[in-house]
Amino acid sequence: MELRQMRYFVEIVRHGSISAAAKTLHMSQPPLSATLASLENELGVRLLERTGRGVVATEAGQLLMERGEQIVRESDQLTAELKKHGVGVLGSLRLVAYMPYVQTLLPRMLTAYRQVAPSVDIQILDLRPEEALAGLERGTVDVALITTSNRDLSAHLNRAAVSMQPLTEIDLVAVLPPRGTWPQAMTWADLARHPVFAPPISSRFPGLGNLVLSELAQHSEVRPDIRTVNQHQAVWAQVSAGMGVAVSVRAPTSITAGCPVTIRPLAEGQRTLTMELVWPKQRQLPESVSRFLTVARNLHDLRTDPEQG
Repeated sequence: MELRQMRYFVEIVRHGSISAAAKTLHMSQPPLSATLASLENELGVRLLERTGRGVVATEAGQLLMERGEQIVRESDQLTAELKKHGVGVLGSLRLVAYMPYVQTLLPRMLTAYRQVAPSVDIQILDLRPEEALAGLERGTVDVALITTSNRDLSAHLNRAAVSMQPLTEIDLVAVLPPRGTWPQAMTWADLARHPVFAPPISSRFPGLGNLVLSELAQHSEVRPDIRTVNQHQAVWAQVSAGMGVAVSVRAPTSITAGCPVTIRPLAEGQRTLTMELVWPKQRQLPESVSRFLTVARNLHDLRTDPEQG
């Protein structure tokens, strides 16, 4: 028994007439009658009885109508959902976005994406660069927003696995304990006089940890005391407690609440990270992912268009 036969039968019972069902199905009556006869022969049971006013379902026909109507309805719903997947308005998006680097960019991206894909299930993953790249290669991550201190090197190291596009520059600041007298702008030599908290260095996607190590080595005459910290929130807590200093982006109030710190600009050296849009090269992207890439690129184009201010 085919879905097409079931659909035809449901329409006949709904209308109580083969000719009326044929009009609804945009077909002539003889092929519809032939399909019904073929279905009854296949099942070995009569499904309809003819009356003076048309046709009615037999007991077996009523059972087929109950089950068949549900199957046809579910098939139509499945077809509609699959078509929505095809145009990217349904599906899922697994996005790596490491806070707080994306704190201003991500809300604008998600707002714009929701306008074109309102029913996509979005999963935000907080992963380190190596974990994000591994996920992109394995297929457990669709897109990543990753910051780098050396775009050319990051692109070269990952050229076989991922595509990259720069989105924006992220300004860095010195994060200092709340108590103390600090210069209006901090040099790397100033920072090197204290323990410096920094994220781990990355061998595949040089980031803030690599930048801190490089700048301290270049500008400081003393051997810096660099202390690796994985969680950004932990950096602010330790700096607030007077245990050292750090270089970071400005964190939102939700992170700094209860952790007062002093913020100063950096006086020299590299003072920005590049936010990169990263996606896999070696697999076909679902339409929901392609739409997100388009939204992200469009936001970047608006930001860089001189006519946009």
